[in-house]
Amino acid sequence: MPAAMGAAGRASVGRASVGGPDGGEPGADGDPIKPGKQSSVSKAKRRRRRNIIIASIAAFIMIFGIGIVAGTYYFDTVALPDDLSLNQSTTIYYSDGVTPMARIGENRTVLPLDKIPKDVQHAVVAAEDNSFYTNDGVDYKGVVRAAWNNISGGDRQGASTISQQYARRWADLEGVTYARKLREAVIALKLNQQYSKDEIMAMYLNVVYFGRGAYGIEAAAQAYFGKSADKLEMNEGMVLAGLIKNPEGSGKGSPFDPNIDKKQAQDRFDYIKGQMLKLKFCSDADAPTKMKYPEKVVTPAEWRANSSQSQNLSKPEGLIVHHVLGEVAALTDPKTGSLLYEDIDAKGDKNFDKIRNGGLKIVTTIDKDMQPIAVREASRNKDSNMNNQPPNLQAALVAVEPGTGGVKAYYGGDNGNGNDYAAYYNDPVLGNGKDSCCGGHPPGSTFKVYTLATALMAGYKTDSMWNGVPRDFPPDRTAKLGNQVKNATEGPVPNCDSGSGQWCTLKEITVQSLNVPFYAMTREILGAPKVIDTARAAGITDMWATVQGQALPQRIDLRTKTGADVSPKYFSNEVAFGQYPITVLEHAGGLATFAAKGVAVKTHFLKEVWKDNKKTYQEVIKPQKIPGFTDQMADDLAYILQDVPKHYGLTNNQGVSPGGYNLAGKTGTWQLGNTTSKGNAHAWMGGFVPYDPSKKSNGLAAAVWVGNKGDEQAIKFTNGQPIIGGKLPGPIWRDFMDAALKKINTPKLKFPPARGTGSKDVGDGISPQPSLPVDPGFPNPGQSQTGPGIPNPSTSQSRRPR
Repeated sequence: MPAAMGAAGRASVGRASVGGPDGGEPGADGDPIKPGKQSSVSKAKRRRRRNIIIASIAAFIMIFGIGIVAGTYYFDTVALPDDLSLNQSTTIYYSDGVTPMARIGENRTVLPLDKIPKDVQHAVVAAEDNSFYTNDGVDYKGVVRAAWNNISGGDRQGASTISQQYARRWADLEGVTYARKLREAVIALKLNQQYSKDEIMAMYLNVVYFGRGAYGIEAAAQAYFGKSADKLEMNEGMVLAGLIKNPEGSGKGSPFDPNIDKKQAQDRFDYIKGQMLKLKFCSDADAPTKMKYPEKVVTPAEWRANSSQSQNLSKPEGLIVHHVLGEVAALTDPKTGSLLYEDIDAKGDKNFDKIRNGGLKIVTTIDKDMQPIAVREASRNKDSNMNNQPPNLQAALVAVEPGTGGVKAYYGGDNGNGNDYAAYYNDPVLGNGKDSCCGGHPPGSTFKVYTLATALMAGYKTDSMWNGVPRDFPPDRTAKLGNQVKNATEGPVPNCDSGSGQWCTLKEITVQSLNVPFYAMTREILGAPKVIDTARAAGITDMWATVQGQALPQRIDLRTKTGADVSPKYFSNEVAFGQYPITVLEHAGGLATFAAKGVAVKTHFLKEVWKDNKKTYQEVIKPQKIPGFTDQMADDLAYILQDVPKHYGLTNNQGVSPGGYNLAGKTGTWQLGNTTSKGNAHAWMGGFVPYDPSKKSNGLAAAVWVGNKGDEQAIKFTNGQPIIGGKLPGPIWRDFMDAALKKINTPKLKFPPARGTGSKDVGDGISPQPSLPVDPGFPNPGQSQTGPGIPNPSTSQSRRPR
């Protein structure tokens, strides 16, 4: 019997799809089944259905069991991120620590939940996750609804809760695959097991993107309403909540921004309004006032304008940011000596994300009131007499505080991401980490301040005598360099006057900028290495040498090399009058050293660094006196330099500027291609005001350069005269000093009188007879005497200043 049942069962199943001659079900032999056999066929069908159901249930149980095991394993292996801290933008401030200069990194400021209004939190819940306060991280109804829509061809939905959206951000999950959704859900569940709803809400609101480059609610509040998040009203929070769904749109902005699409924005707002009322987040009575669409949402244009004040690095201040970040990147741990802000990414490459996205507060030395004055004056590189000026005319201006070395104002060009004409920079944070060659310019006679200081240290008095007659110098040790350094062989040295006498005072050759005596002073007496050592001690750490066989000038690092190391190898006696390029930044620092009576402090931009409201760095000021340079020598140097601005009409006969400040400085000019006949391509002015910390005045030093920002060409005034230091850089420097000193309420002090240091009366000149009378036409008694047969420098042929 069992065998027959089995055979019948097999026959009936095997022939189910084959029809007999009369349309009935066939028998085993192909004939129609007899009526007596009908009951057994029906039973077979029922057994077959039952077996299929039992087999399906068994398979389901097996699959479900395996799924439970696999799901449990998957749930256990998916871990929460170890570090839930967020990237935050780093903000660079002016020296007051309050006024922002720039912002870098991901535009986010993390806020605690108590700084985010409850109405704003509720608006986000209404917009993104109605069941947030009751679900365990996953909205199962939403999952089923989304799955049905996706399967049935409806709108593709993600059904992501706030917890899942946050999980997606931290797990860096992309795409819309079911595997991604599963992993996202597991992390969301774990988040809800480990953190409270308030903690998850705080994390979410600080990480979510709102468009306009704004990550987190604080950045969004600033971008769309120009206020801090804690000042947001309910209706403003509703607008921001509506942006989360589509923060960028097609790239022009969120369609839920009323400035982009007013109708869609209003519709989205109304939807959130309905949800908030449904969830009892606002009463019907309060809705008309609290849920009225805001009258003002910052436009994209207004946002870009505001953003340019605090974030855009393309302004002149962008160059300051490059310098500041370079200094931060160089900070080391005092215990280990390792870089504080260098990091290693997943590929093993070094990066500085700890600066860029570390939420640092970086305070610079830049004065918020001086900086716009520097930009204004340096941008004014036009003159009424220069209508035909070259199209690539460029200026640079740097101001440094004597005694501290802090850069107070800086202008290296209009484009903060372009060339820096005040200094090269090595930018490990924003750039490619390579040195820029831009910034070094031949300083011309402004470099004579270092030669002058060296002469004072060598014992020469301010009225010592020097030969001002142009003459040839026979080749000597520098000629032995051969082709190693271009222009090394000495020959005729052009002077600005062919009729000067055989004697001029040290003061006169400085004020009238005579090249020959300064060259002779260095060649015959001081030696180029000594002049370079003085410049090094004052703050010049880099000079450029034109080396044979190299297309570009070679930067020579003087920090670890003495004058004897680099001269005559790279620099010959022309260093005395400024042939070799230096930067405006370092020259301003060198002038600040002389303003501070020979006390040098490393020029820097970084004042403080803060992390998590704790100061982690304070500027370190290490003053170093120039060896052998006394306070009295500093007073004699300032005494000489006071007559330079006066010589060019930048100050009155008492050496006082129109703003009422006593100024001391030095002009400088350099030719196009080192050839006088081609005209001038560089012009400088630099100097300082009195320094007296006892009277609450560190004073100020500044250097200005005007030249070319492209291929060098001669710069001429409309009347055909070449540019010189006193005629374009001079007024820029003077006007900046006046405006900046007034802005910071600097006391109007006088320079000390000459101290008469030194014992040497004669350099390489011819001393006049001591009994000869003083020339009444010269304003400085004792400095220029005349007599029979002795030419008077003050009345000799005009000398072209350098």
